[in-house]
Amino acid sequence: MKKIFDKVKTFAISFDKEYIIVVLALLAGLFVVCGFTGKWPTQANPYNSYALQAQSWLEGRLDLGMDYSYLELAIFDGKYFVSFPPFVSYVLVPFVMLKGGEANTPDNMIAIVVFVLAGIYAVKLYKLLRKKERGSVFFALFLLLASNALFCGFNGWVWFIAQNFAFTLSLMSIYYAEKGSLGLSLTFLACAVGCRPFQFVYIPVIFFIYLTQWRAKYPEEERSVKLFIKTNWYRCIFPLMIGGSYMWLNFKRFGNPFEFGHNYLPEFTNAENGQFSLSYIIPNLKTLIRLPSLSDQKILTFPTFDGVAVWIVSPIFITFIIYFIYAAIRKKTVNNTNRIMLILLPCLFVIHILFIVSHKTMGGWHFGNRYVNDLLPFVYYGILMFMPKKNDIWKTMNFPLFIFGMGINMVGTIILVNGWG
Repeated sequence: MKKIFDKVKTFAISFDKEYIIVVLALLAGLFVVCGFTGKWPTQANPYNSYALQAQSWLEGRLDLGMDYSYLELAIFDGKYFVSFPPFVSYVLVPFVMLKGGEANTPDNMIAIVVFVLAGIYAVKLYKLLRKKERGSVFFALFLLLASNALFCGFNGWVWFIAQNFAFTLSLMSIYYAEKGSLGLSLTFLACAVGCRPFQFVYIPVIFFIYLTQWRAKYPEEERSVKLFIKTNWYRCIFPLMIGGSYMWLNFKRFGNPFEFGHNYLPEFTNAENGQFSLSYIIPNLKTLIRLPSLSDQKILTFPTFDGVAVWIVSPIFITFIIYFIYAAIRKKTVNNTNRIMLILLPCLFVIHILFIVSHKTMGGWHFGNRYVNDLLPFVYYGILMFMPKKNDIWKTMNFPLFIFGMGINMVGTIILVNGWG
């Protein structure tokens, strides 16, 4: 018994306190939101498209077998299909089997676990890149509680749980690339793409991060493209299998390996310009900078459709821009990896945003501008890369941004969910 106690004691002492703090802080923040909205994680999920899809698969169908008028379903050849990428359904299959049906899956609880896991990996990534613990909890909470990611993190509704998953999986992908584990990194990114397809944009970032780690293992005279392929080709097999499963499902359902089903939503089949069009870009770009308005009662009012200025609901973007400008100006103190990231990250952000704003809408019923949340894991990575070594003054700048972001997102989420606005 004493040996068991000693092992537990040793584990507790060796376990970094930052992980405990970040988990407790995130749960405290989520408790406030759940407490004021009544949306507790033990409640059933009324918008459970992924669980319905998992149940249908177990029954031997790719379609849902019937219409659910309250869900966004693709209609193809007279059948009804879930119109979102399928990875979350992969996760829910065992829960449907164990719980005896799609109505019993703990979607909200899973969403919170995934959100908290993002906090753990945000701390891990900070400690890995910054080589220290101080500041890791603050920046993890800045990313999760003081940004618009909070809105998607506390319930399992179909529109939000996939973004929550993609967020965490993207952070995990970055972390394992930095650890030199290409197979795990690409696997998690493939899973993220199965939640939010535009995450594929960041494949170059993952490969570049890993390449930096790989080059350090070999003398300069031995490095070559042939050696890179020889030592890494097999690491791509499982991620490609995951991506292939999406393509197979798409082909079997819609006859097109790249069609997840959104093009067959009535909203887009009836639209003059379809789901994606260049004509949507300018109007949607304006939502990225749109300010909230004042009501007749002089109350600040946020739009619940499309979006609002991203820097208001995710002030961590301001931190990224400031650190980016600082790193770009101080080129002499920036290493080669950072110099390339100074070019690569902004270019991929522009491409990603252009994909997003070419969509017919910027999202219905939400607080903030949640489509842009998909950039945040890589914005966080950029902050850690470009952050000055002596960061005390810069941290002071981030405290008011943190308080502002957390206040806006907590209050805004509670008001929207309760219908007070």
